[in-house]
Amino acid sequence: MNKHQILSIAAATMIATGALAAAPASHATTLEKCFGVATAHHNDCAGISGLHSCKGQATINYDPGDFRVVPTGTCGKMGGLDMTQAKAILKNPAKIKAFEAKMEEKAKG
Repeated sequence: MNKHQILSIAAATMIATGALAAAPASHATTLEKCFGVATAHHNDCAGISGLHSCKGQATINYDPGDFRVVPTGTCGKMGGLDMTQAKAILKNPAKIKAFEAKMEEKAKG
């Protein structure tokens, strides 16, 4: 292998590495947190209700304090909430139960 081939391979590797490093940043802009759509043990990270602190620790379905990361624009179609809406529902236990019941019915089809 000559010096020119080695430099070409090194340059291609650096370009490919740079493209891979940039990919997660552009991908992150197409996702949003969707509260109230996570099922038990399928949440993404800690919820705003403070009941747990890690991914996969949700214990009930459709808790408005738990979220899943979904493609931007799909949360409303799924019946989910943004953070402001979730915080408002979490202030009223009756609203929490009503929301969870509505999501259960929606899931049944």
